Amino acid sequence: MLKYIFLVTFACASAKFRFDNYTLYKILPENERHISLLRGLQEDARFDFWTDPSPLLNFVSVLSSPGYKHELENFLNENDIQFTISLPDVQDAISKEKIGSYVRSEPNSMRWDTYYKNEDINNWLDSLATAYPNIVTVIVGGRTFEGREIKGLKISHGSGRRAIFIESGIHAREWIAPATTNYIINELLTSNDADTMAAARDYDWYIFPVTNPDGYIWSHEQFRMWRKNRRPITADAVGVDLNRNWNSNWLVHGSSLDPSTDNYAGPGPFSEPESRSLSEYIRGINNIDLYLSMHSFSELLLLPFGNSTGQYAYYLDALNIGRRAMGALSVRHGTQYVTGSIAEAIYLATGGSIDWVKSHLNVPLVYCYELRDRGEYGFLLPPEQILDNSQEVMDSLLEIIHQAKRFGYMDSGSDII
Repeated sequence: MLKYIFLVTFACASAKFRFDNYTLYKILPENERHISLLRGLQEDARFDFWTDPSPLLNFVSVLSSPGYKHELENFLNENDIQFTISLPDVQDAISKEKIGSYVRSEPNSMRWDTYYKNEDINNWLDSLATAYPNIVTVIVGGRTFEGREIKGLKISHGSGRRAIFIESGIHAREWIAPATTNYIINELLTSNDADTMAAARDYDWYIFPVTNPDGYIWSHEQFRMWRKNRRPITADAVGVDLNRNWNSNWLVHGSSLDPSTDNYAGPGPFSEPESRSLSEYIRGINNIDLYLSMHSFSELLLLPFGNSTGQYAYYLDALNIGRRAMGALSVRHGTQYVTGSIAEAIYLATGGSIDWVKSHLNVPLVYCYELRDRGEYGFLLPPEQILDNSQEVMDSLLEIIHQAKRFGYMDSGSDII
């Protein structure tokens, strides 16, 4: 988080922050020197790096306020680093984001060309449990600092099935993640496609569209670019990055002890009620075969781990399954994802949910989706892309299940870990 933005936001919590004339840059490093220079610039609190400089990604997205964009451009030009302007006025893109209003009495009225607030998502989940009482159960994965439920659904056609777990919306500003997760829920309950119906029938699904409700609400009501939870840390700093707070190599890589930063890992592992209570809920499910974490952006399918490029047990199987699934994802709209471990594909980053699930629970297949796009809109993916993004992700999810069975995983009688 830009420190100067953060302080203004905290001081003016009653007024919604506007991003008038803030500019989103897509920077195109060409060599290690460029990467090194950008990593140095990342330490400058005046600029908000939406993605980290990495030799395996060919772009870096950076947000600048009006007062500093000329300094950023001068720095890039002086160092022969190419860039384009993705969004000349970020507020204009924010203003075009459609926010829907869910009709509680109509469970099939959720739309796929609009984003929804937390209350509307929860109302929709409640209505699905009412509409499908023999299949759908509302579940609560914990509570937030501000006392809200982390609400989700269990979809089950009977006992004795292996489980698939989907966790989404842990970073507040990544609105496409809950939208895509809602689409998956809808498909599992309403689709006439044979493969989708089989996937819904053959597994127990535990799905949480928004696992950071406090932050998600803040991103709607006060500060669109908010990432963390909402626990006050100091007199002028709020929030912990919940995906750096899990007890798996906590604070080793890719996080900070500075409470004013976006990747502040907290005072200790599982210091936050959201990550702690959700992890306890997950630990109580002893038959998870597939765990998915939904994020944005960069079009990546990430595997554990974020601390090392070393290959854990079943890594090659998981990698091959993931690559074939991303092949299926590309068919519908031509979107090309890159598959690899966190450390391989982007950067060293620890304390995340998928590393904890893999290392502590031994779930055989664990993935993190970094959804659309590749820097054109970043966290502000237009509502018109929600459906296309969700469709291709659903295609890939079905392919993960199909390939997992071919590789000997996710069989109803399988105990592979």
